[in-house]
Amino acid sequence: NGYSWVKGAKDRSWYNYERQIWANAVVVSSEKREAYKSAPEGTKIQMEDILQMYVWIPRYSYTIKSEDGVNYYGKGGSSKTNPGEIDIKFVNTTTQDDGSAKYKQGEEPSGWYTPPGFTFGGKKLAGVWVGKFETGSINANSPGDVVTDNIAAIKPNITSWRSIRVSTIDLVARGLTKTSNIYGFDGTYDSHAMKNSEWALVSYLTQSKYGKYGNPLYEGTNKEVYMNNNSGYITGCSSGLPSAISTGSCTYQYDDLTDRGTGQGYGGAGASTTGNIYGIYDMNGGAWEYMMGNYNKYSGYSAASYDAEIAKQMGRTDGVAVGIWNSGYTGKTGFDNKEWTKELGGRDWPDEKYYDLYTSSDSNTACGGSPCKGHAMNEVAGWYSDYSNVVSSWSPWFIRGHYWSNPTNAGVFSFTYYNGDAYSLYSFRVVLAP
Repeated sequence: NGYSWVKGAKDRSWYNYERQIWANAVVVSSEKREAYKSAPEGTKIQMEDILQMYVWIPRYSYTIKSEDGVNYYGKGGSSKTNPGEIDIKFVNTTTQDDGSAKYKQGEEPSGWYTPPGFTFGGKKLAGVWVGKFETGSINANSPGDVVTDNIAAIKPNITSWRSIRVSTIDLVARGLTKTSNIYGFDGTYDSHAMKNSEWALVSYLTQSKYGKYGNPLYEGTNKEVYMNNNSGYITGCSSGLPSAISTGSCTYQYDDLTDRGTGQGYGGAGASTTGNIYGIYDMNGGAWEYMMGNYNKYSGYSAASYDAEIAKQMGRTDGVAVGIWNSGYTGKTGFDNKEWTKELGGRDWPDEKYYDLYTSSDSNTACGGSPCKGHAMNEVAGWYSDYSNVVSSWSPWFIRGHYWSNPTNAGVFSFTYYNGDAYSLYSFRVVLAP
């Protein structure tokens, strides 16, 4: 309700995207679930009973307008460092705009495009539920590269789950809807680690009139999502600024709703994608987040190691083993195209619906040789000075958002690459496809 988590009404009064009030939902602990189901509307949900929080991203089509007919920085945008509004229209599953229509200078935009993130395994989705915070752990601050039951948590003021390789992230995220006794999912959702195209769904909506860009509390550069600059990787922290030097404490908590005036808005909730408490957090700073976006099914990086047995199995004679720094999936490794095999501990790749496959290191053609629309890459590269690099054979996995230590290049449009291995700077986010 803006201040507390409560059981919502059956009508639609609990969300209003025109006012940047995005729909939120929580997963509660199994021992509390029946009590909350039978409780009246408006019942407060205690934070200690909540396991996970999600935010609904409804299906939409978008277009990025040009003010001069040459540069496409959005409505009212003048440069990459001062981008404007991304036009959004909400659509139903019968709509699949292909972006073929063009618009002329001075006219309203008409080149609408429905992002690929709204299609999952061939099914057109009405929307997706996105983890409100970076994923953490119920049982440990940072459990690392392990898979156990009753562990994934999505809520504020916990430590994000890092040091976990991509194949393990995939298992953890997809396992949430397989452990129904813990999380209570009824089989109607498909949980998975966020894909690159699904991050794009959030970032485009953020830069629209329905997101923080359209929130009247913020002006100028403050329309950019504020940074989580907490060096302890605490979820939901805010610096109260789009860019800020790192700190060991939370300058503002996620639910700080004190309007500071002069276009600064809320110090805490300004770090959400709506500029209020209803949005998604940790998308600027916090930890880097691994995306399920891969270059040509390369497992990872050809890494140096002193493991003679692995070197022998990989067919190396130069004293350098390969495949140590990789995602854990079977397949080619960068530089030398050696195979990371099941005998070396490799896992089978998931179904294709669980990851985006990119075929080149050119952000314009990486999506199967066609313009890479809807992936928040070439269309928005460099917006707000955010980092932009594309995957390759030696670093085949996308990472997004940057981390707490880079005040200039972090942000919702920031993207680069890594090898897929567990690393202390990298976390992940969960998505539910209905």
